[in-house]
Amino acid sequence: LEKILAADRRLQSRLPPVLLTGETGTGKSSLARWLHRNGPRAAQPLIEVNCSALPESLAESELFGHERGAFTDARTARQGLFEAAHGGTLFLDELPSLSAGLQAKVLTAIEDRKIRRLGGNRAIAVDVRIIAATNRELRAAVAAGEFREDLLQRLDLFRVNLPALRERGGDIVMLAEQLMASLCRQHRLPRRQITEAGRHRLLGYAWPGNVRELAHELERALVFDDAGTLDFAHLSGSTTT
Repeated sequence: LEKILAADRRLQSRLPPVLLTGETGTGKSSLARWLHRNGPRAAQPLIEVNCSALPESLAESELFGHERGAFTDARTARQGLFEAAHGGTLFLDELPSLSAGLQAKVLTAIEDRKIRRLGGNRAIAVDVRIIAATNRELRAAVAAGEFREDLLQRLDLFRVNLPALRERGGDIVMLAEQLMASLCRQHRLPRRQITEAGRHRLLGYAWPGNVRELAHELERALVFDDAGTLDFAHLSGSTTT
């Protein structure tokens, strides 16, 4: 991460894309926000979009905008997310969910730094730093014809793989304590201690939902359990796989 930030500080503009990979819940969205906040574009907009939530019929308009009359309900022109992120960062979560045609348009936008609205003829310059994320193995997706190889090559300059929580060993306890401190501030609750038994249970659980699941478990314990300590007794029957 420090190498990415150092490169960003040297370049200042025309920042190369960043590719974040890892299982669902490993913190890719949080890392994208951290990279934006700590980079040279922190004062500019960060636009986030979950590509898997975009209906195919609306995805092009959402990303690239449309001109008036481009389709039946297009009564006015509308800018897309690339234009909205001009000068800042566009975070494309689950990018492989886009169709091959839209993947090609994203590639063109990255390489040419221009977009064309749906129904429009004019090329519009956009200065956008792309951060893309996926929980899929992209080489396998390329081999299956589900992801463009040229887009992968363009995105793969800065790749950060976030390990699954079960692979992080003792870091799980440290992360739990950091998350607990943040949640206690958020809910204005006193800080609690994790018991020794609780530490063992945190380390012994498989965490299929990764950091997101850990945060939810901690919040549930803090909000609904008024005990002075946390021991996560309900995790006692689960072990890593």
